[in-house]
Amino acid sequence: MDKKPCIKIHILHCGTISVTPTVPNGELSLSSVLAGISMPQEKRVTLPVSCYLIEHPQGKVLVDTGLSRDISPSGVFDRKACNRLMYPYLTDFLHPVVAEGCTVTEKLSALGLTAADIDTVLLTHLDPDHTAGLRSLGGAGRLLLPQEEYFWSCRTVYRYREPWKLWINEGLETFWFKGTGIGPNWWSYDLFGDGTVTLIHLPGHTTGHTGIKVESNGKFVILAADACYNTENIEKLRVPGFGFSYDSMKKSLSWLKSEYEKPECIGIFANHDPAVAEQVISL
Repeated sequence: MDKKPCIKIHILHCGTISVTPTVPNGELSLSSVLAGISMPQEKRVTLPVSCYLIEHPQGKVLVDTGLSRDISPSGVFDRKACNRLMYPYLTDFLHPVVAEGCTVTEKLSALGLTAADIDTVLLTHLDPDHTAGLRSLGGAGRLLLPQEEYFWSCRTVYRYREPWKLWINEGLETFWFKGTGIGPNWWSYDLFGDGTVTLIHLPGHTTGHTGIKVESNGKFVILAADACYNTENIEKLRVPGFGFSYDSMKKSLSWLKSEYEKPECIGIFANHDPAVAEQVISL
């Protein structure tokens, strides 16, 4: 078999959140979420907010956009700045911080890139730690979001989680998942039509939540976004504490575990896993 061109995946940390310890390992419950709103900083756990740059032969793809500088103007937690962009209870739940040099545009600049060099921006879902950086990416190419995520953004609990002002006027293009037999619900979307970058429906954290499978030369990685928070969630099928549907999250975790156990799997990377360092993966 001919070797395919290399695909590189840059794992970038674009800010942090500080949340109650039950968020990554709490077995989904409303009480864990509510406890996180008033929990003092010294009892919280600090988690990275990751974005991913995929250097693909058909273009550069950015997965999620992290936190923005105007959320943390001085590189520290700034409640007033946060409250201008998101609901105060989200500010108190997430305690978002973006250190100097850590916004997505600053990370791209360190790689010699600007927003105009990005051909596609993929949003896995619409929570603010995944969308806040979107407004700084003017000049990027297509901005893609699953229609299922867009539809539910103003319905049920999502309207309290996904501040519209961070993304509603940014020209998002939506797509429909297709019944392909891939993923826990057999729904996916082939970005380039060659099986190398597949957007996979991984519901539970939100209804339209999406993971990204990148595959080449007999190897693959999965960017799981918030379907899990760490490898232990996958290995022990332990549902994270923050999400919407326990049953859907458990089903998504079961599928991720089946992929994780395949010998060609290089790794499954959760967006907020503190054990995952910034790195470059080549396939």
